Amino acid sequence: MGDGWDLLSTLGVVALVLVIVSAVVVLGLAIVMVRRHRKVHQPGVPVSAKVSYYGSIIYALSPVDALPDPVLIDDIGVLAAALVYVGHVVKKVARKRSKTSS
Repeated sequence: MGDGWDLLSTLGVVALVLVIVSAVVVLGLAIVMVRRHRKVHQPGVPVSAKVSYYGSIIYALSPVDALPDPVLIDDIGVLAAALVYVGHVVKKVARKRSKTSS
């Protein structure tokens, strides 16, 4: 009986560590996304980038998820994808703006 409980307690600790690590990753991604607020609201940034920005933050904070809450893989994916997209769009707008001002 001792070996079974040792395995269960080890699995429990591993699961807890995974939940904590994924929560920290989600928090970090959300902070990076929120820091892009000013860039997203510059003139010339399309509505799709703004929708992606707000949608990803709302999804990460929402209790309704594609996967149960302890599993934050979906939140990580949504935030990471939105960061890539918003970053790409903001850089594109900045390049366009620098070409027209030169």
